[in-house]
Amino acid sequence: MAVCIALTPVCACFLANAGADKKINSAVMNLNEQARWGRIADASALAVPEYREQFLLQHRHWSTDIQLADSEVLNIQLTKDTKQASAIVTYSWYAMKDMTLHETTLRQLWMAQGSGYALASETVVRGDPALLAPSTPSPVPPTPAPPAPDAPPASTP
Repeated sequence: MAVCIALTPVCACFLANAGADKKINSAVMNLNEQARWGRIADASALAVPEYREQFLLQHRHWSTDIQLADSEVLNIQLTKDTKQASAIVTYSWYAMKDMTLHETTLRQLWMAQGSGYALASETVVRGDPALLAPSTPSPVPPTPAPPAPDAPPASTP
């Protein structure tokens, strides 16, 4: 009986971490699945509020300029205190302008929030950084200024 009582704190700690493992796995898989299928607004709801605007900015060109072909969660590492986690995720994607295949590996930092986990940041660790580059509008060619009212008409050779 003494052995059982002595192991109770160890078992309780293990069970608490098992719950955290399930929660972080679920959060990572859910966000990356939402993003994979172009549901960026839904995925952004899984980010901490302080990162949400940047997340939307970095992913707004997904499904327009970039088409995701595949994603794979390679690793999820939970800290001992279960307050943070790191996930390594690889995306294969096409640049729609020329249909070239690219690959990018991201490190996602996750923070415990409420009863689950929320994405706090993403950084490119390998591959093409354009996956997270905010899209920039195409430059609009300048409109020629109209001729001055008292200017002579332009001659053509």
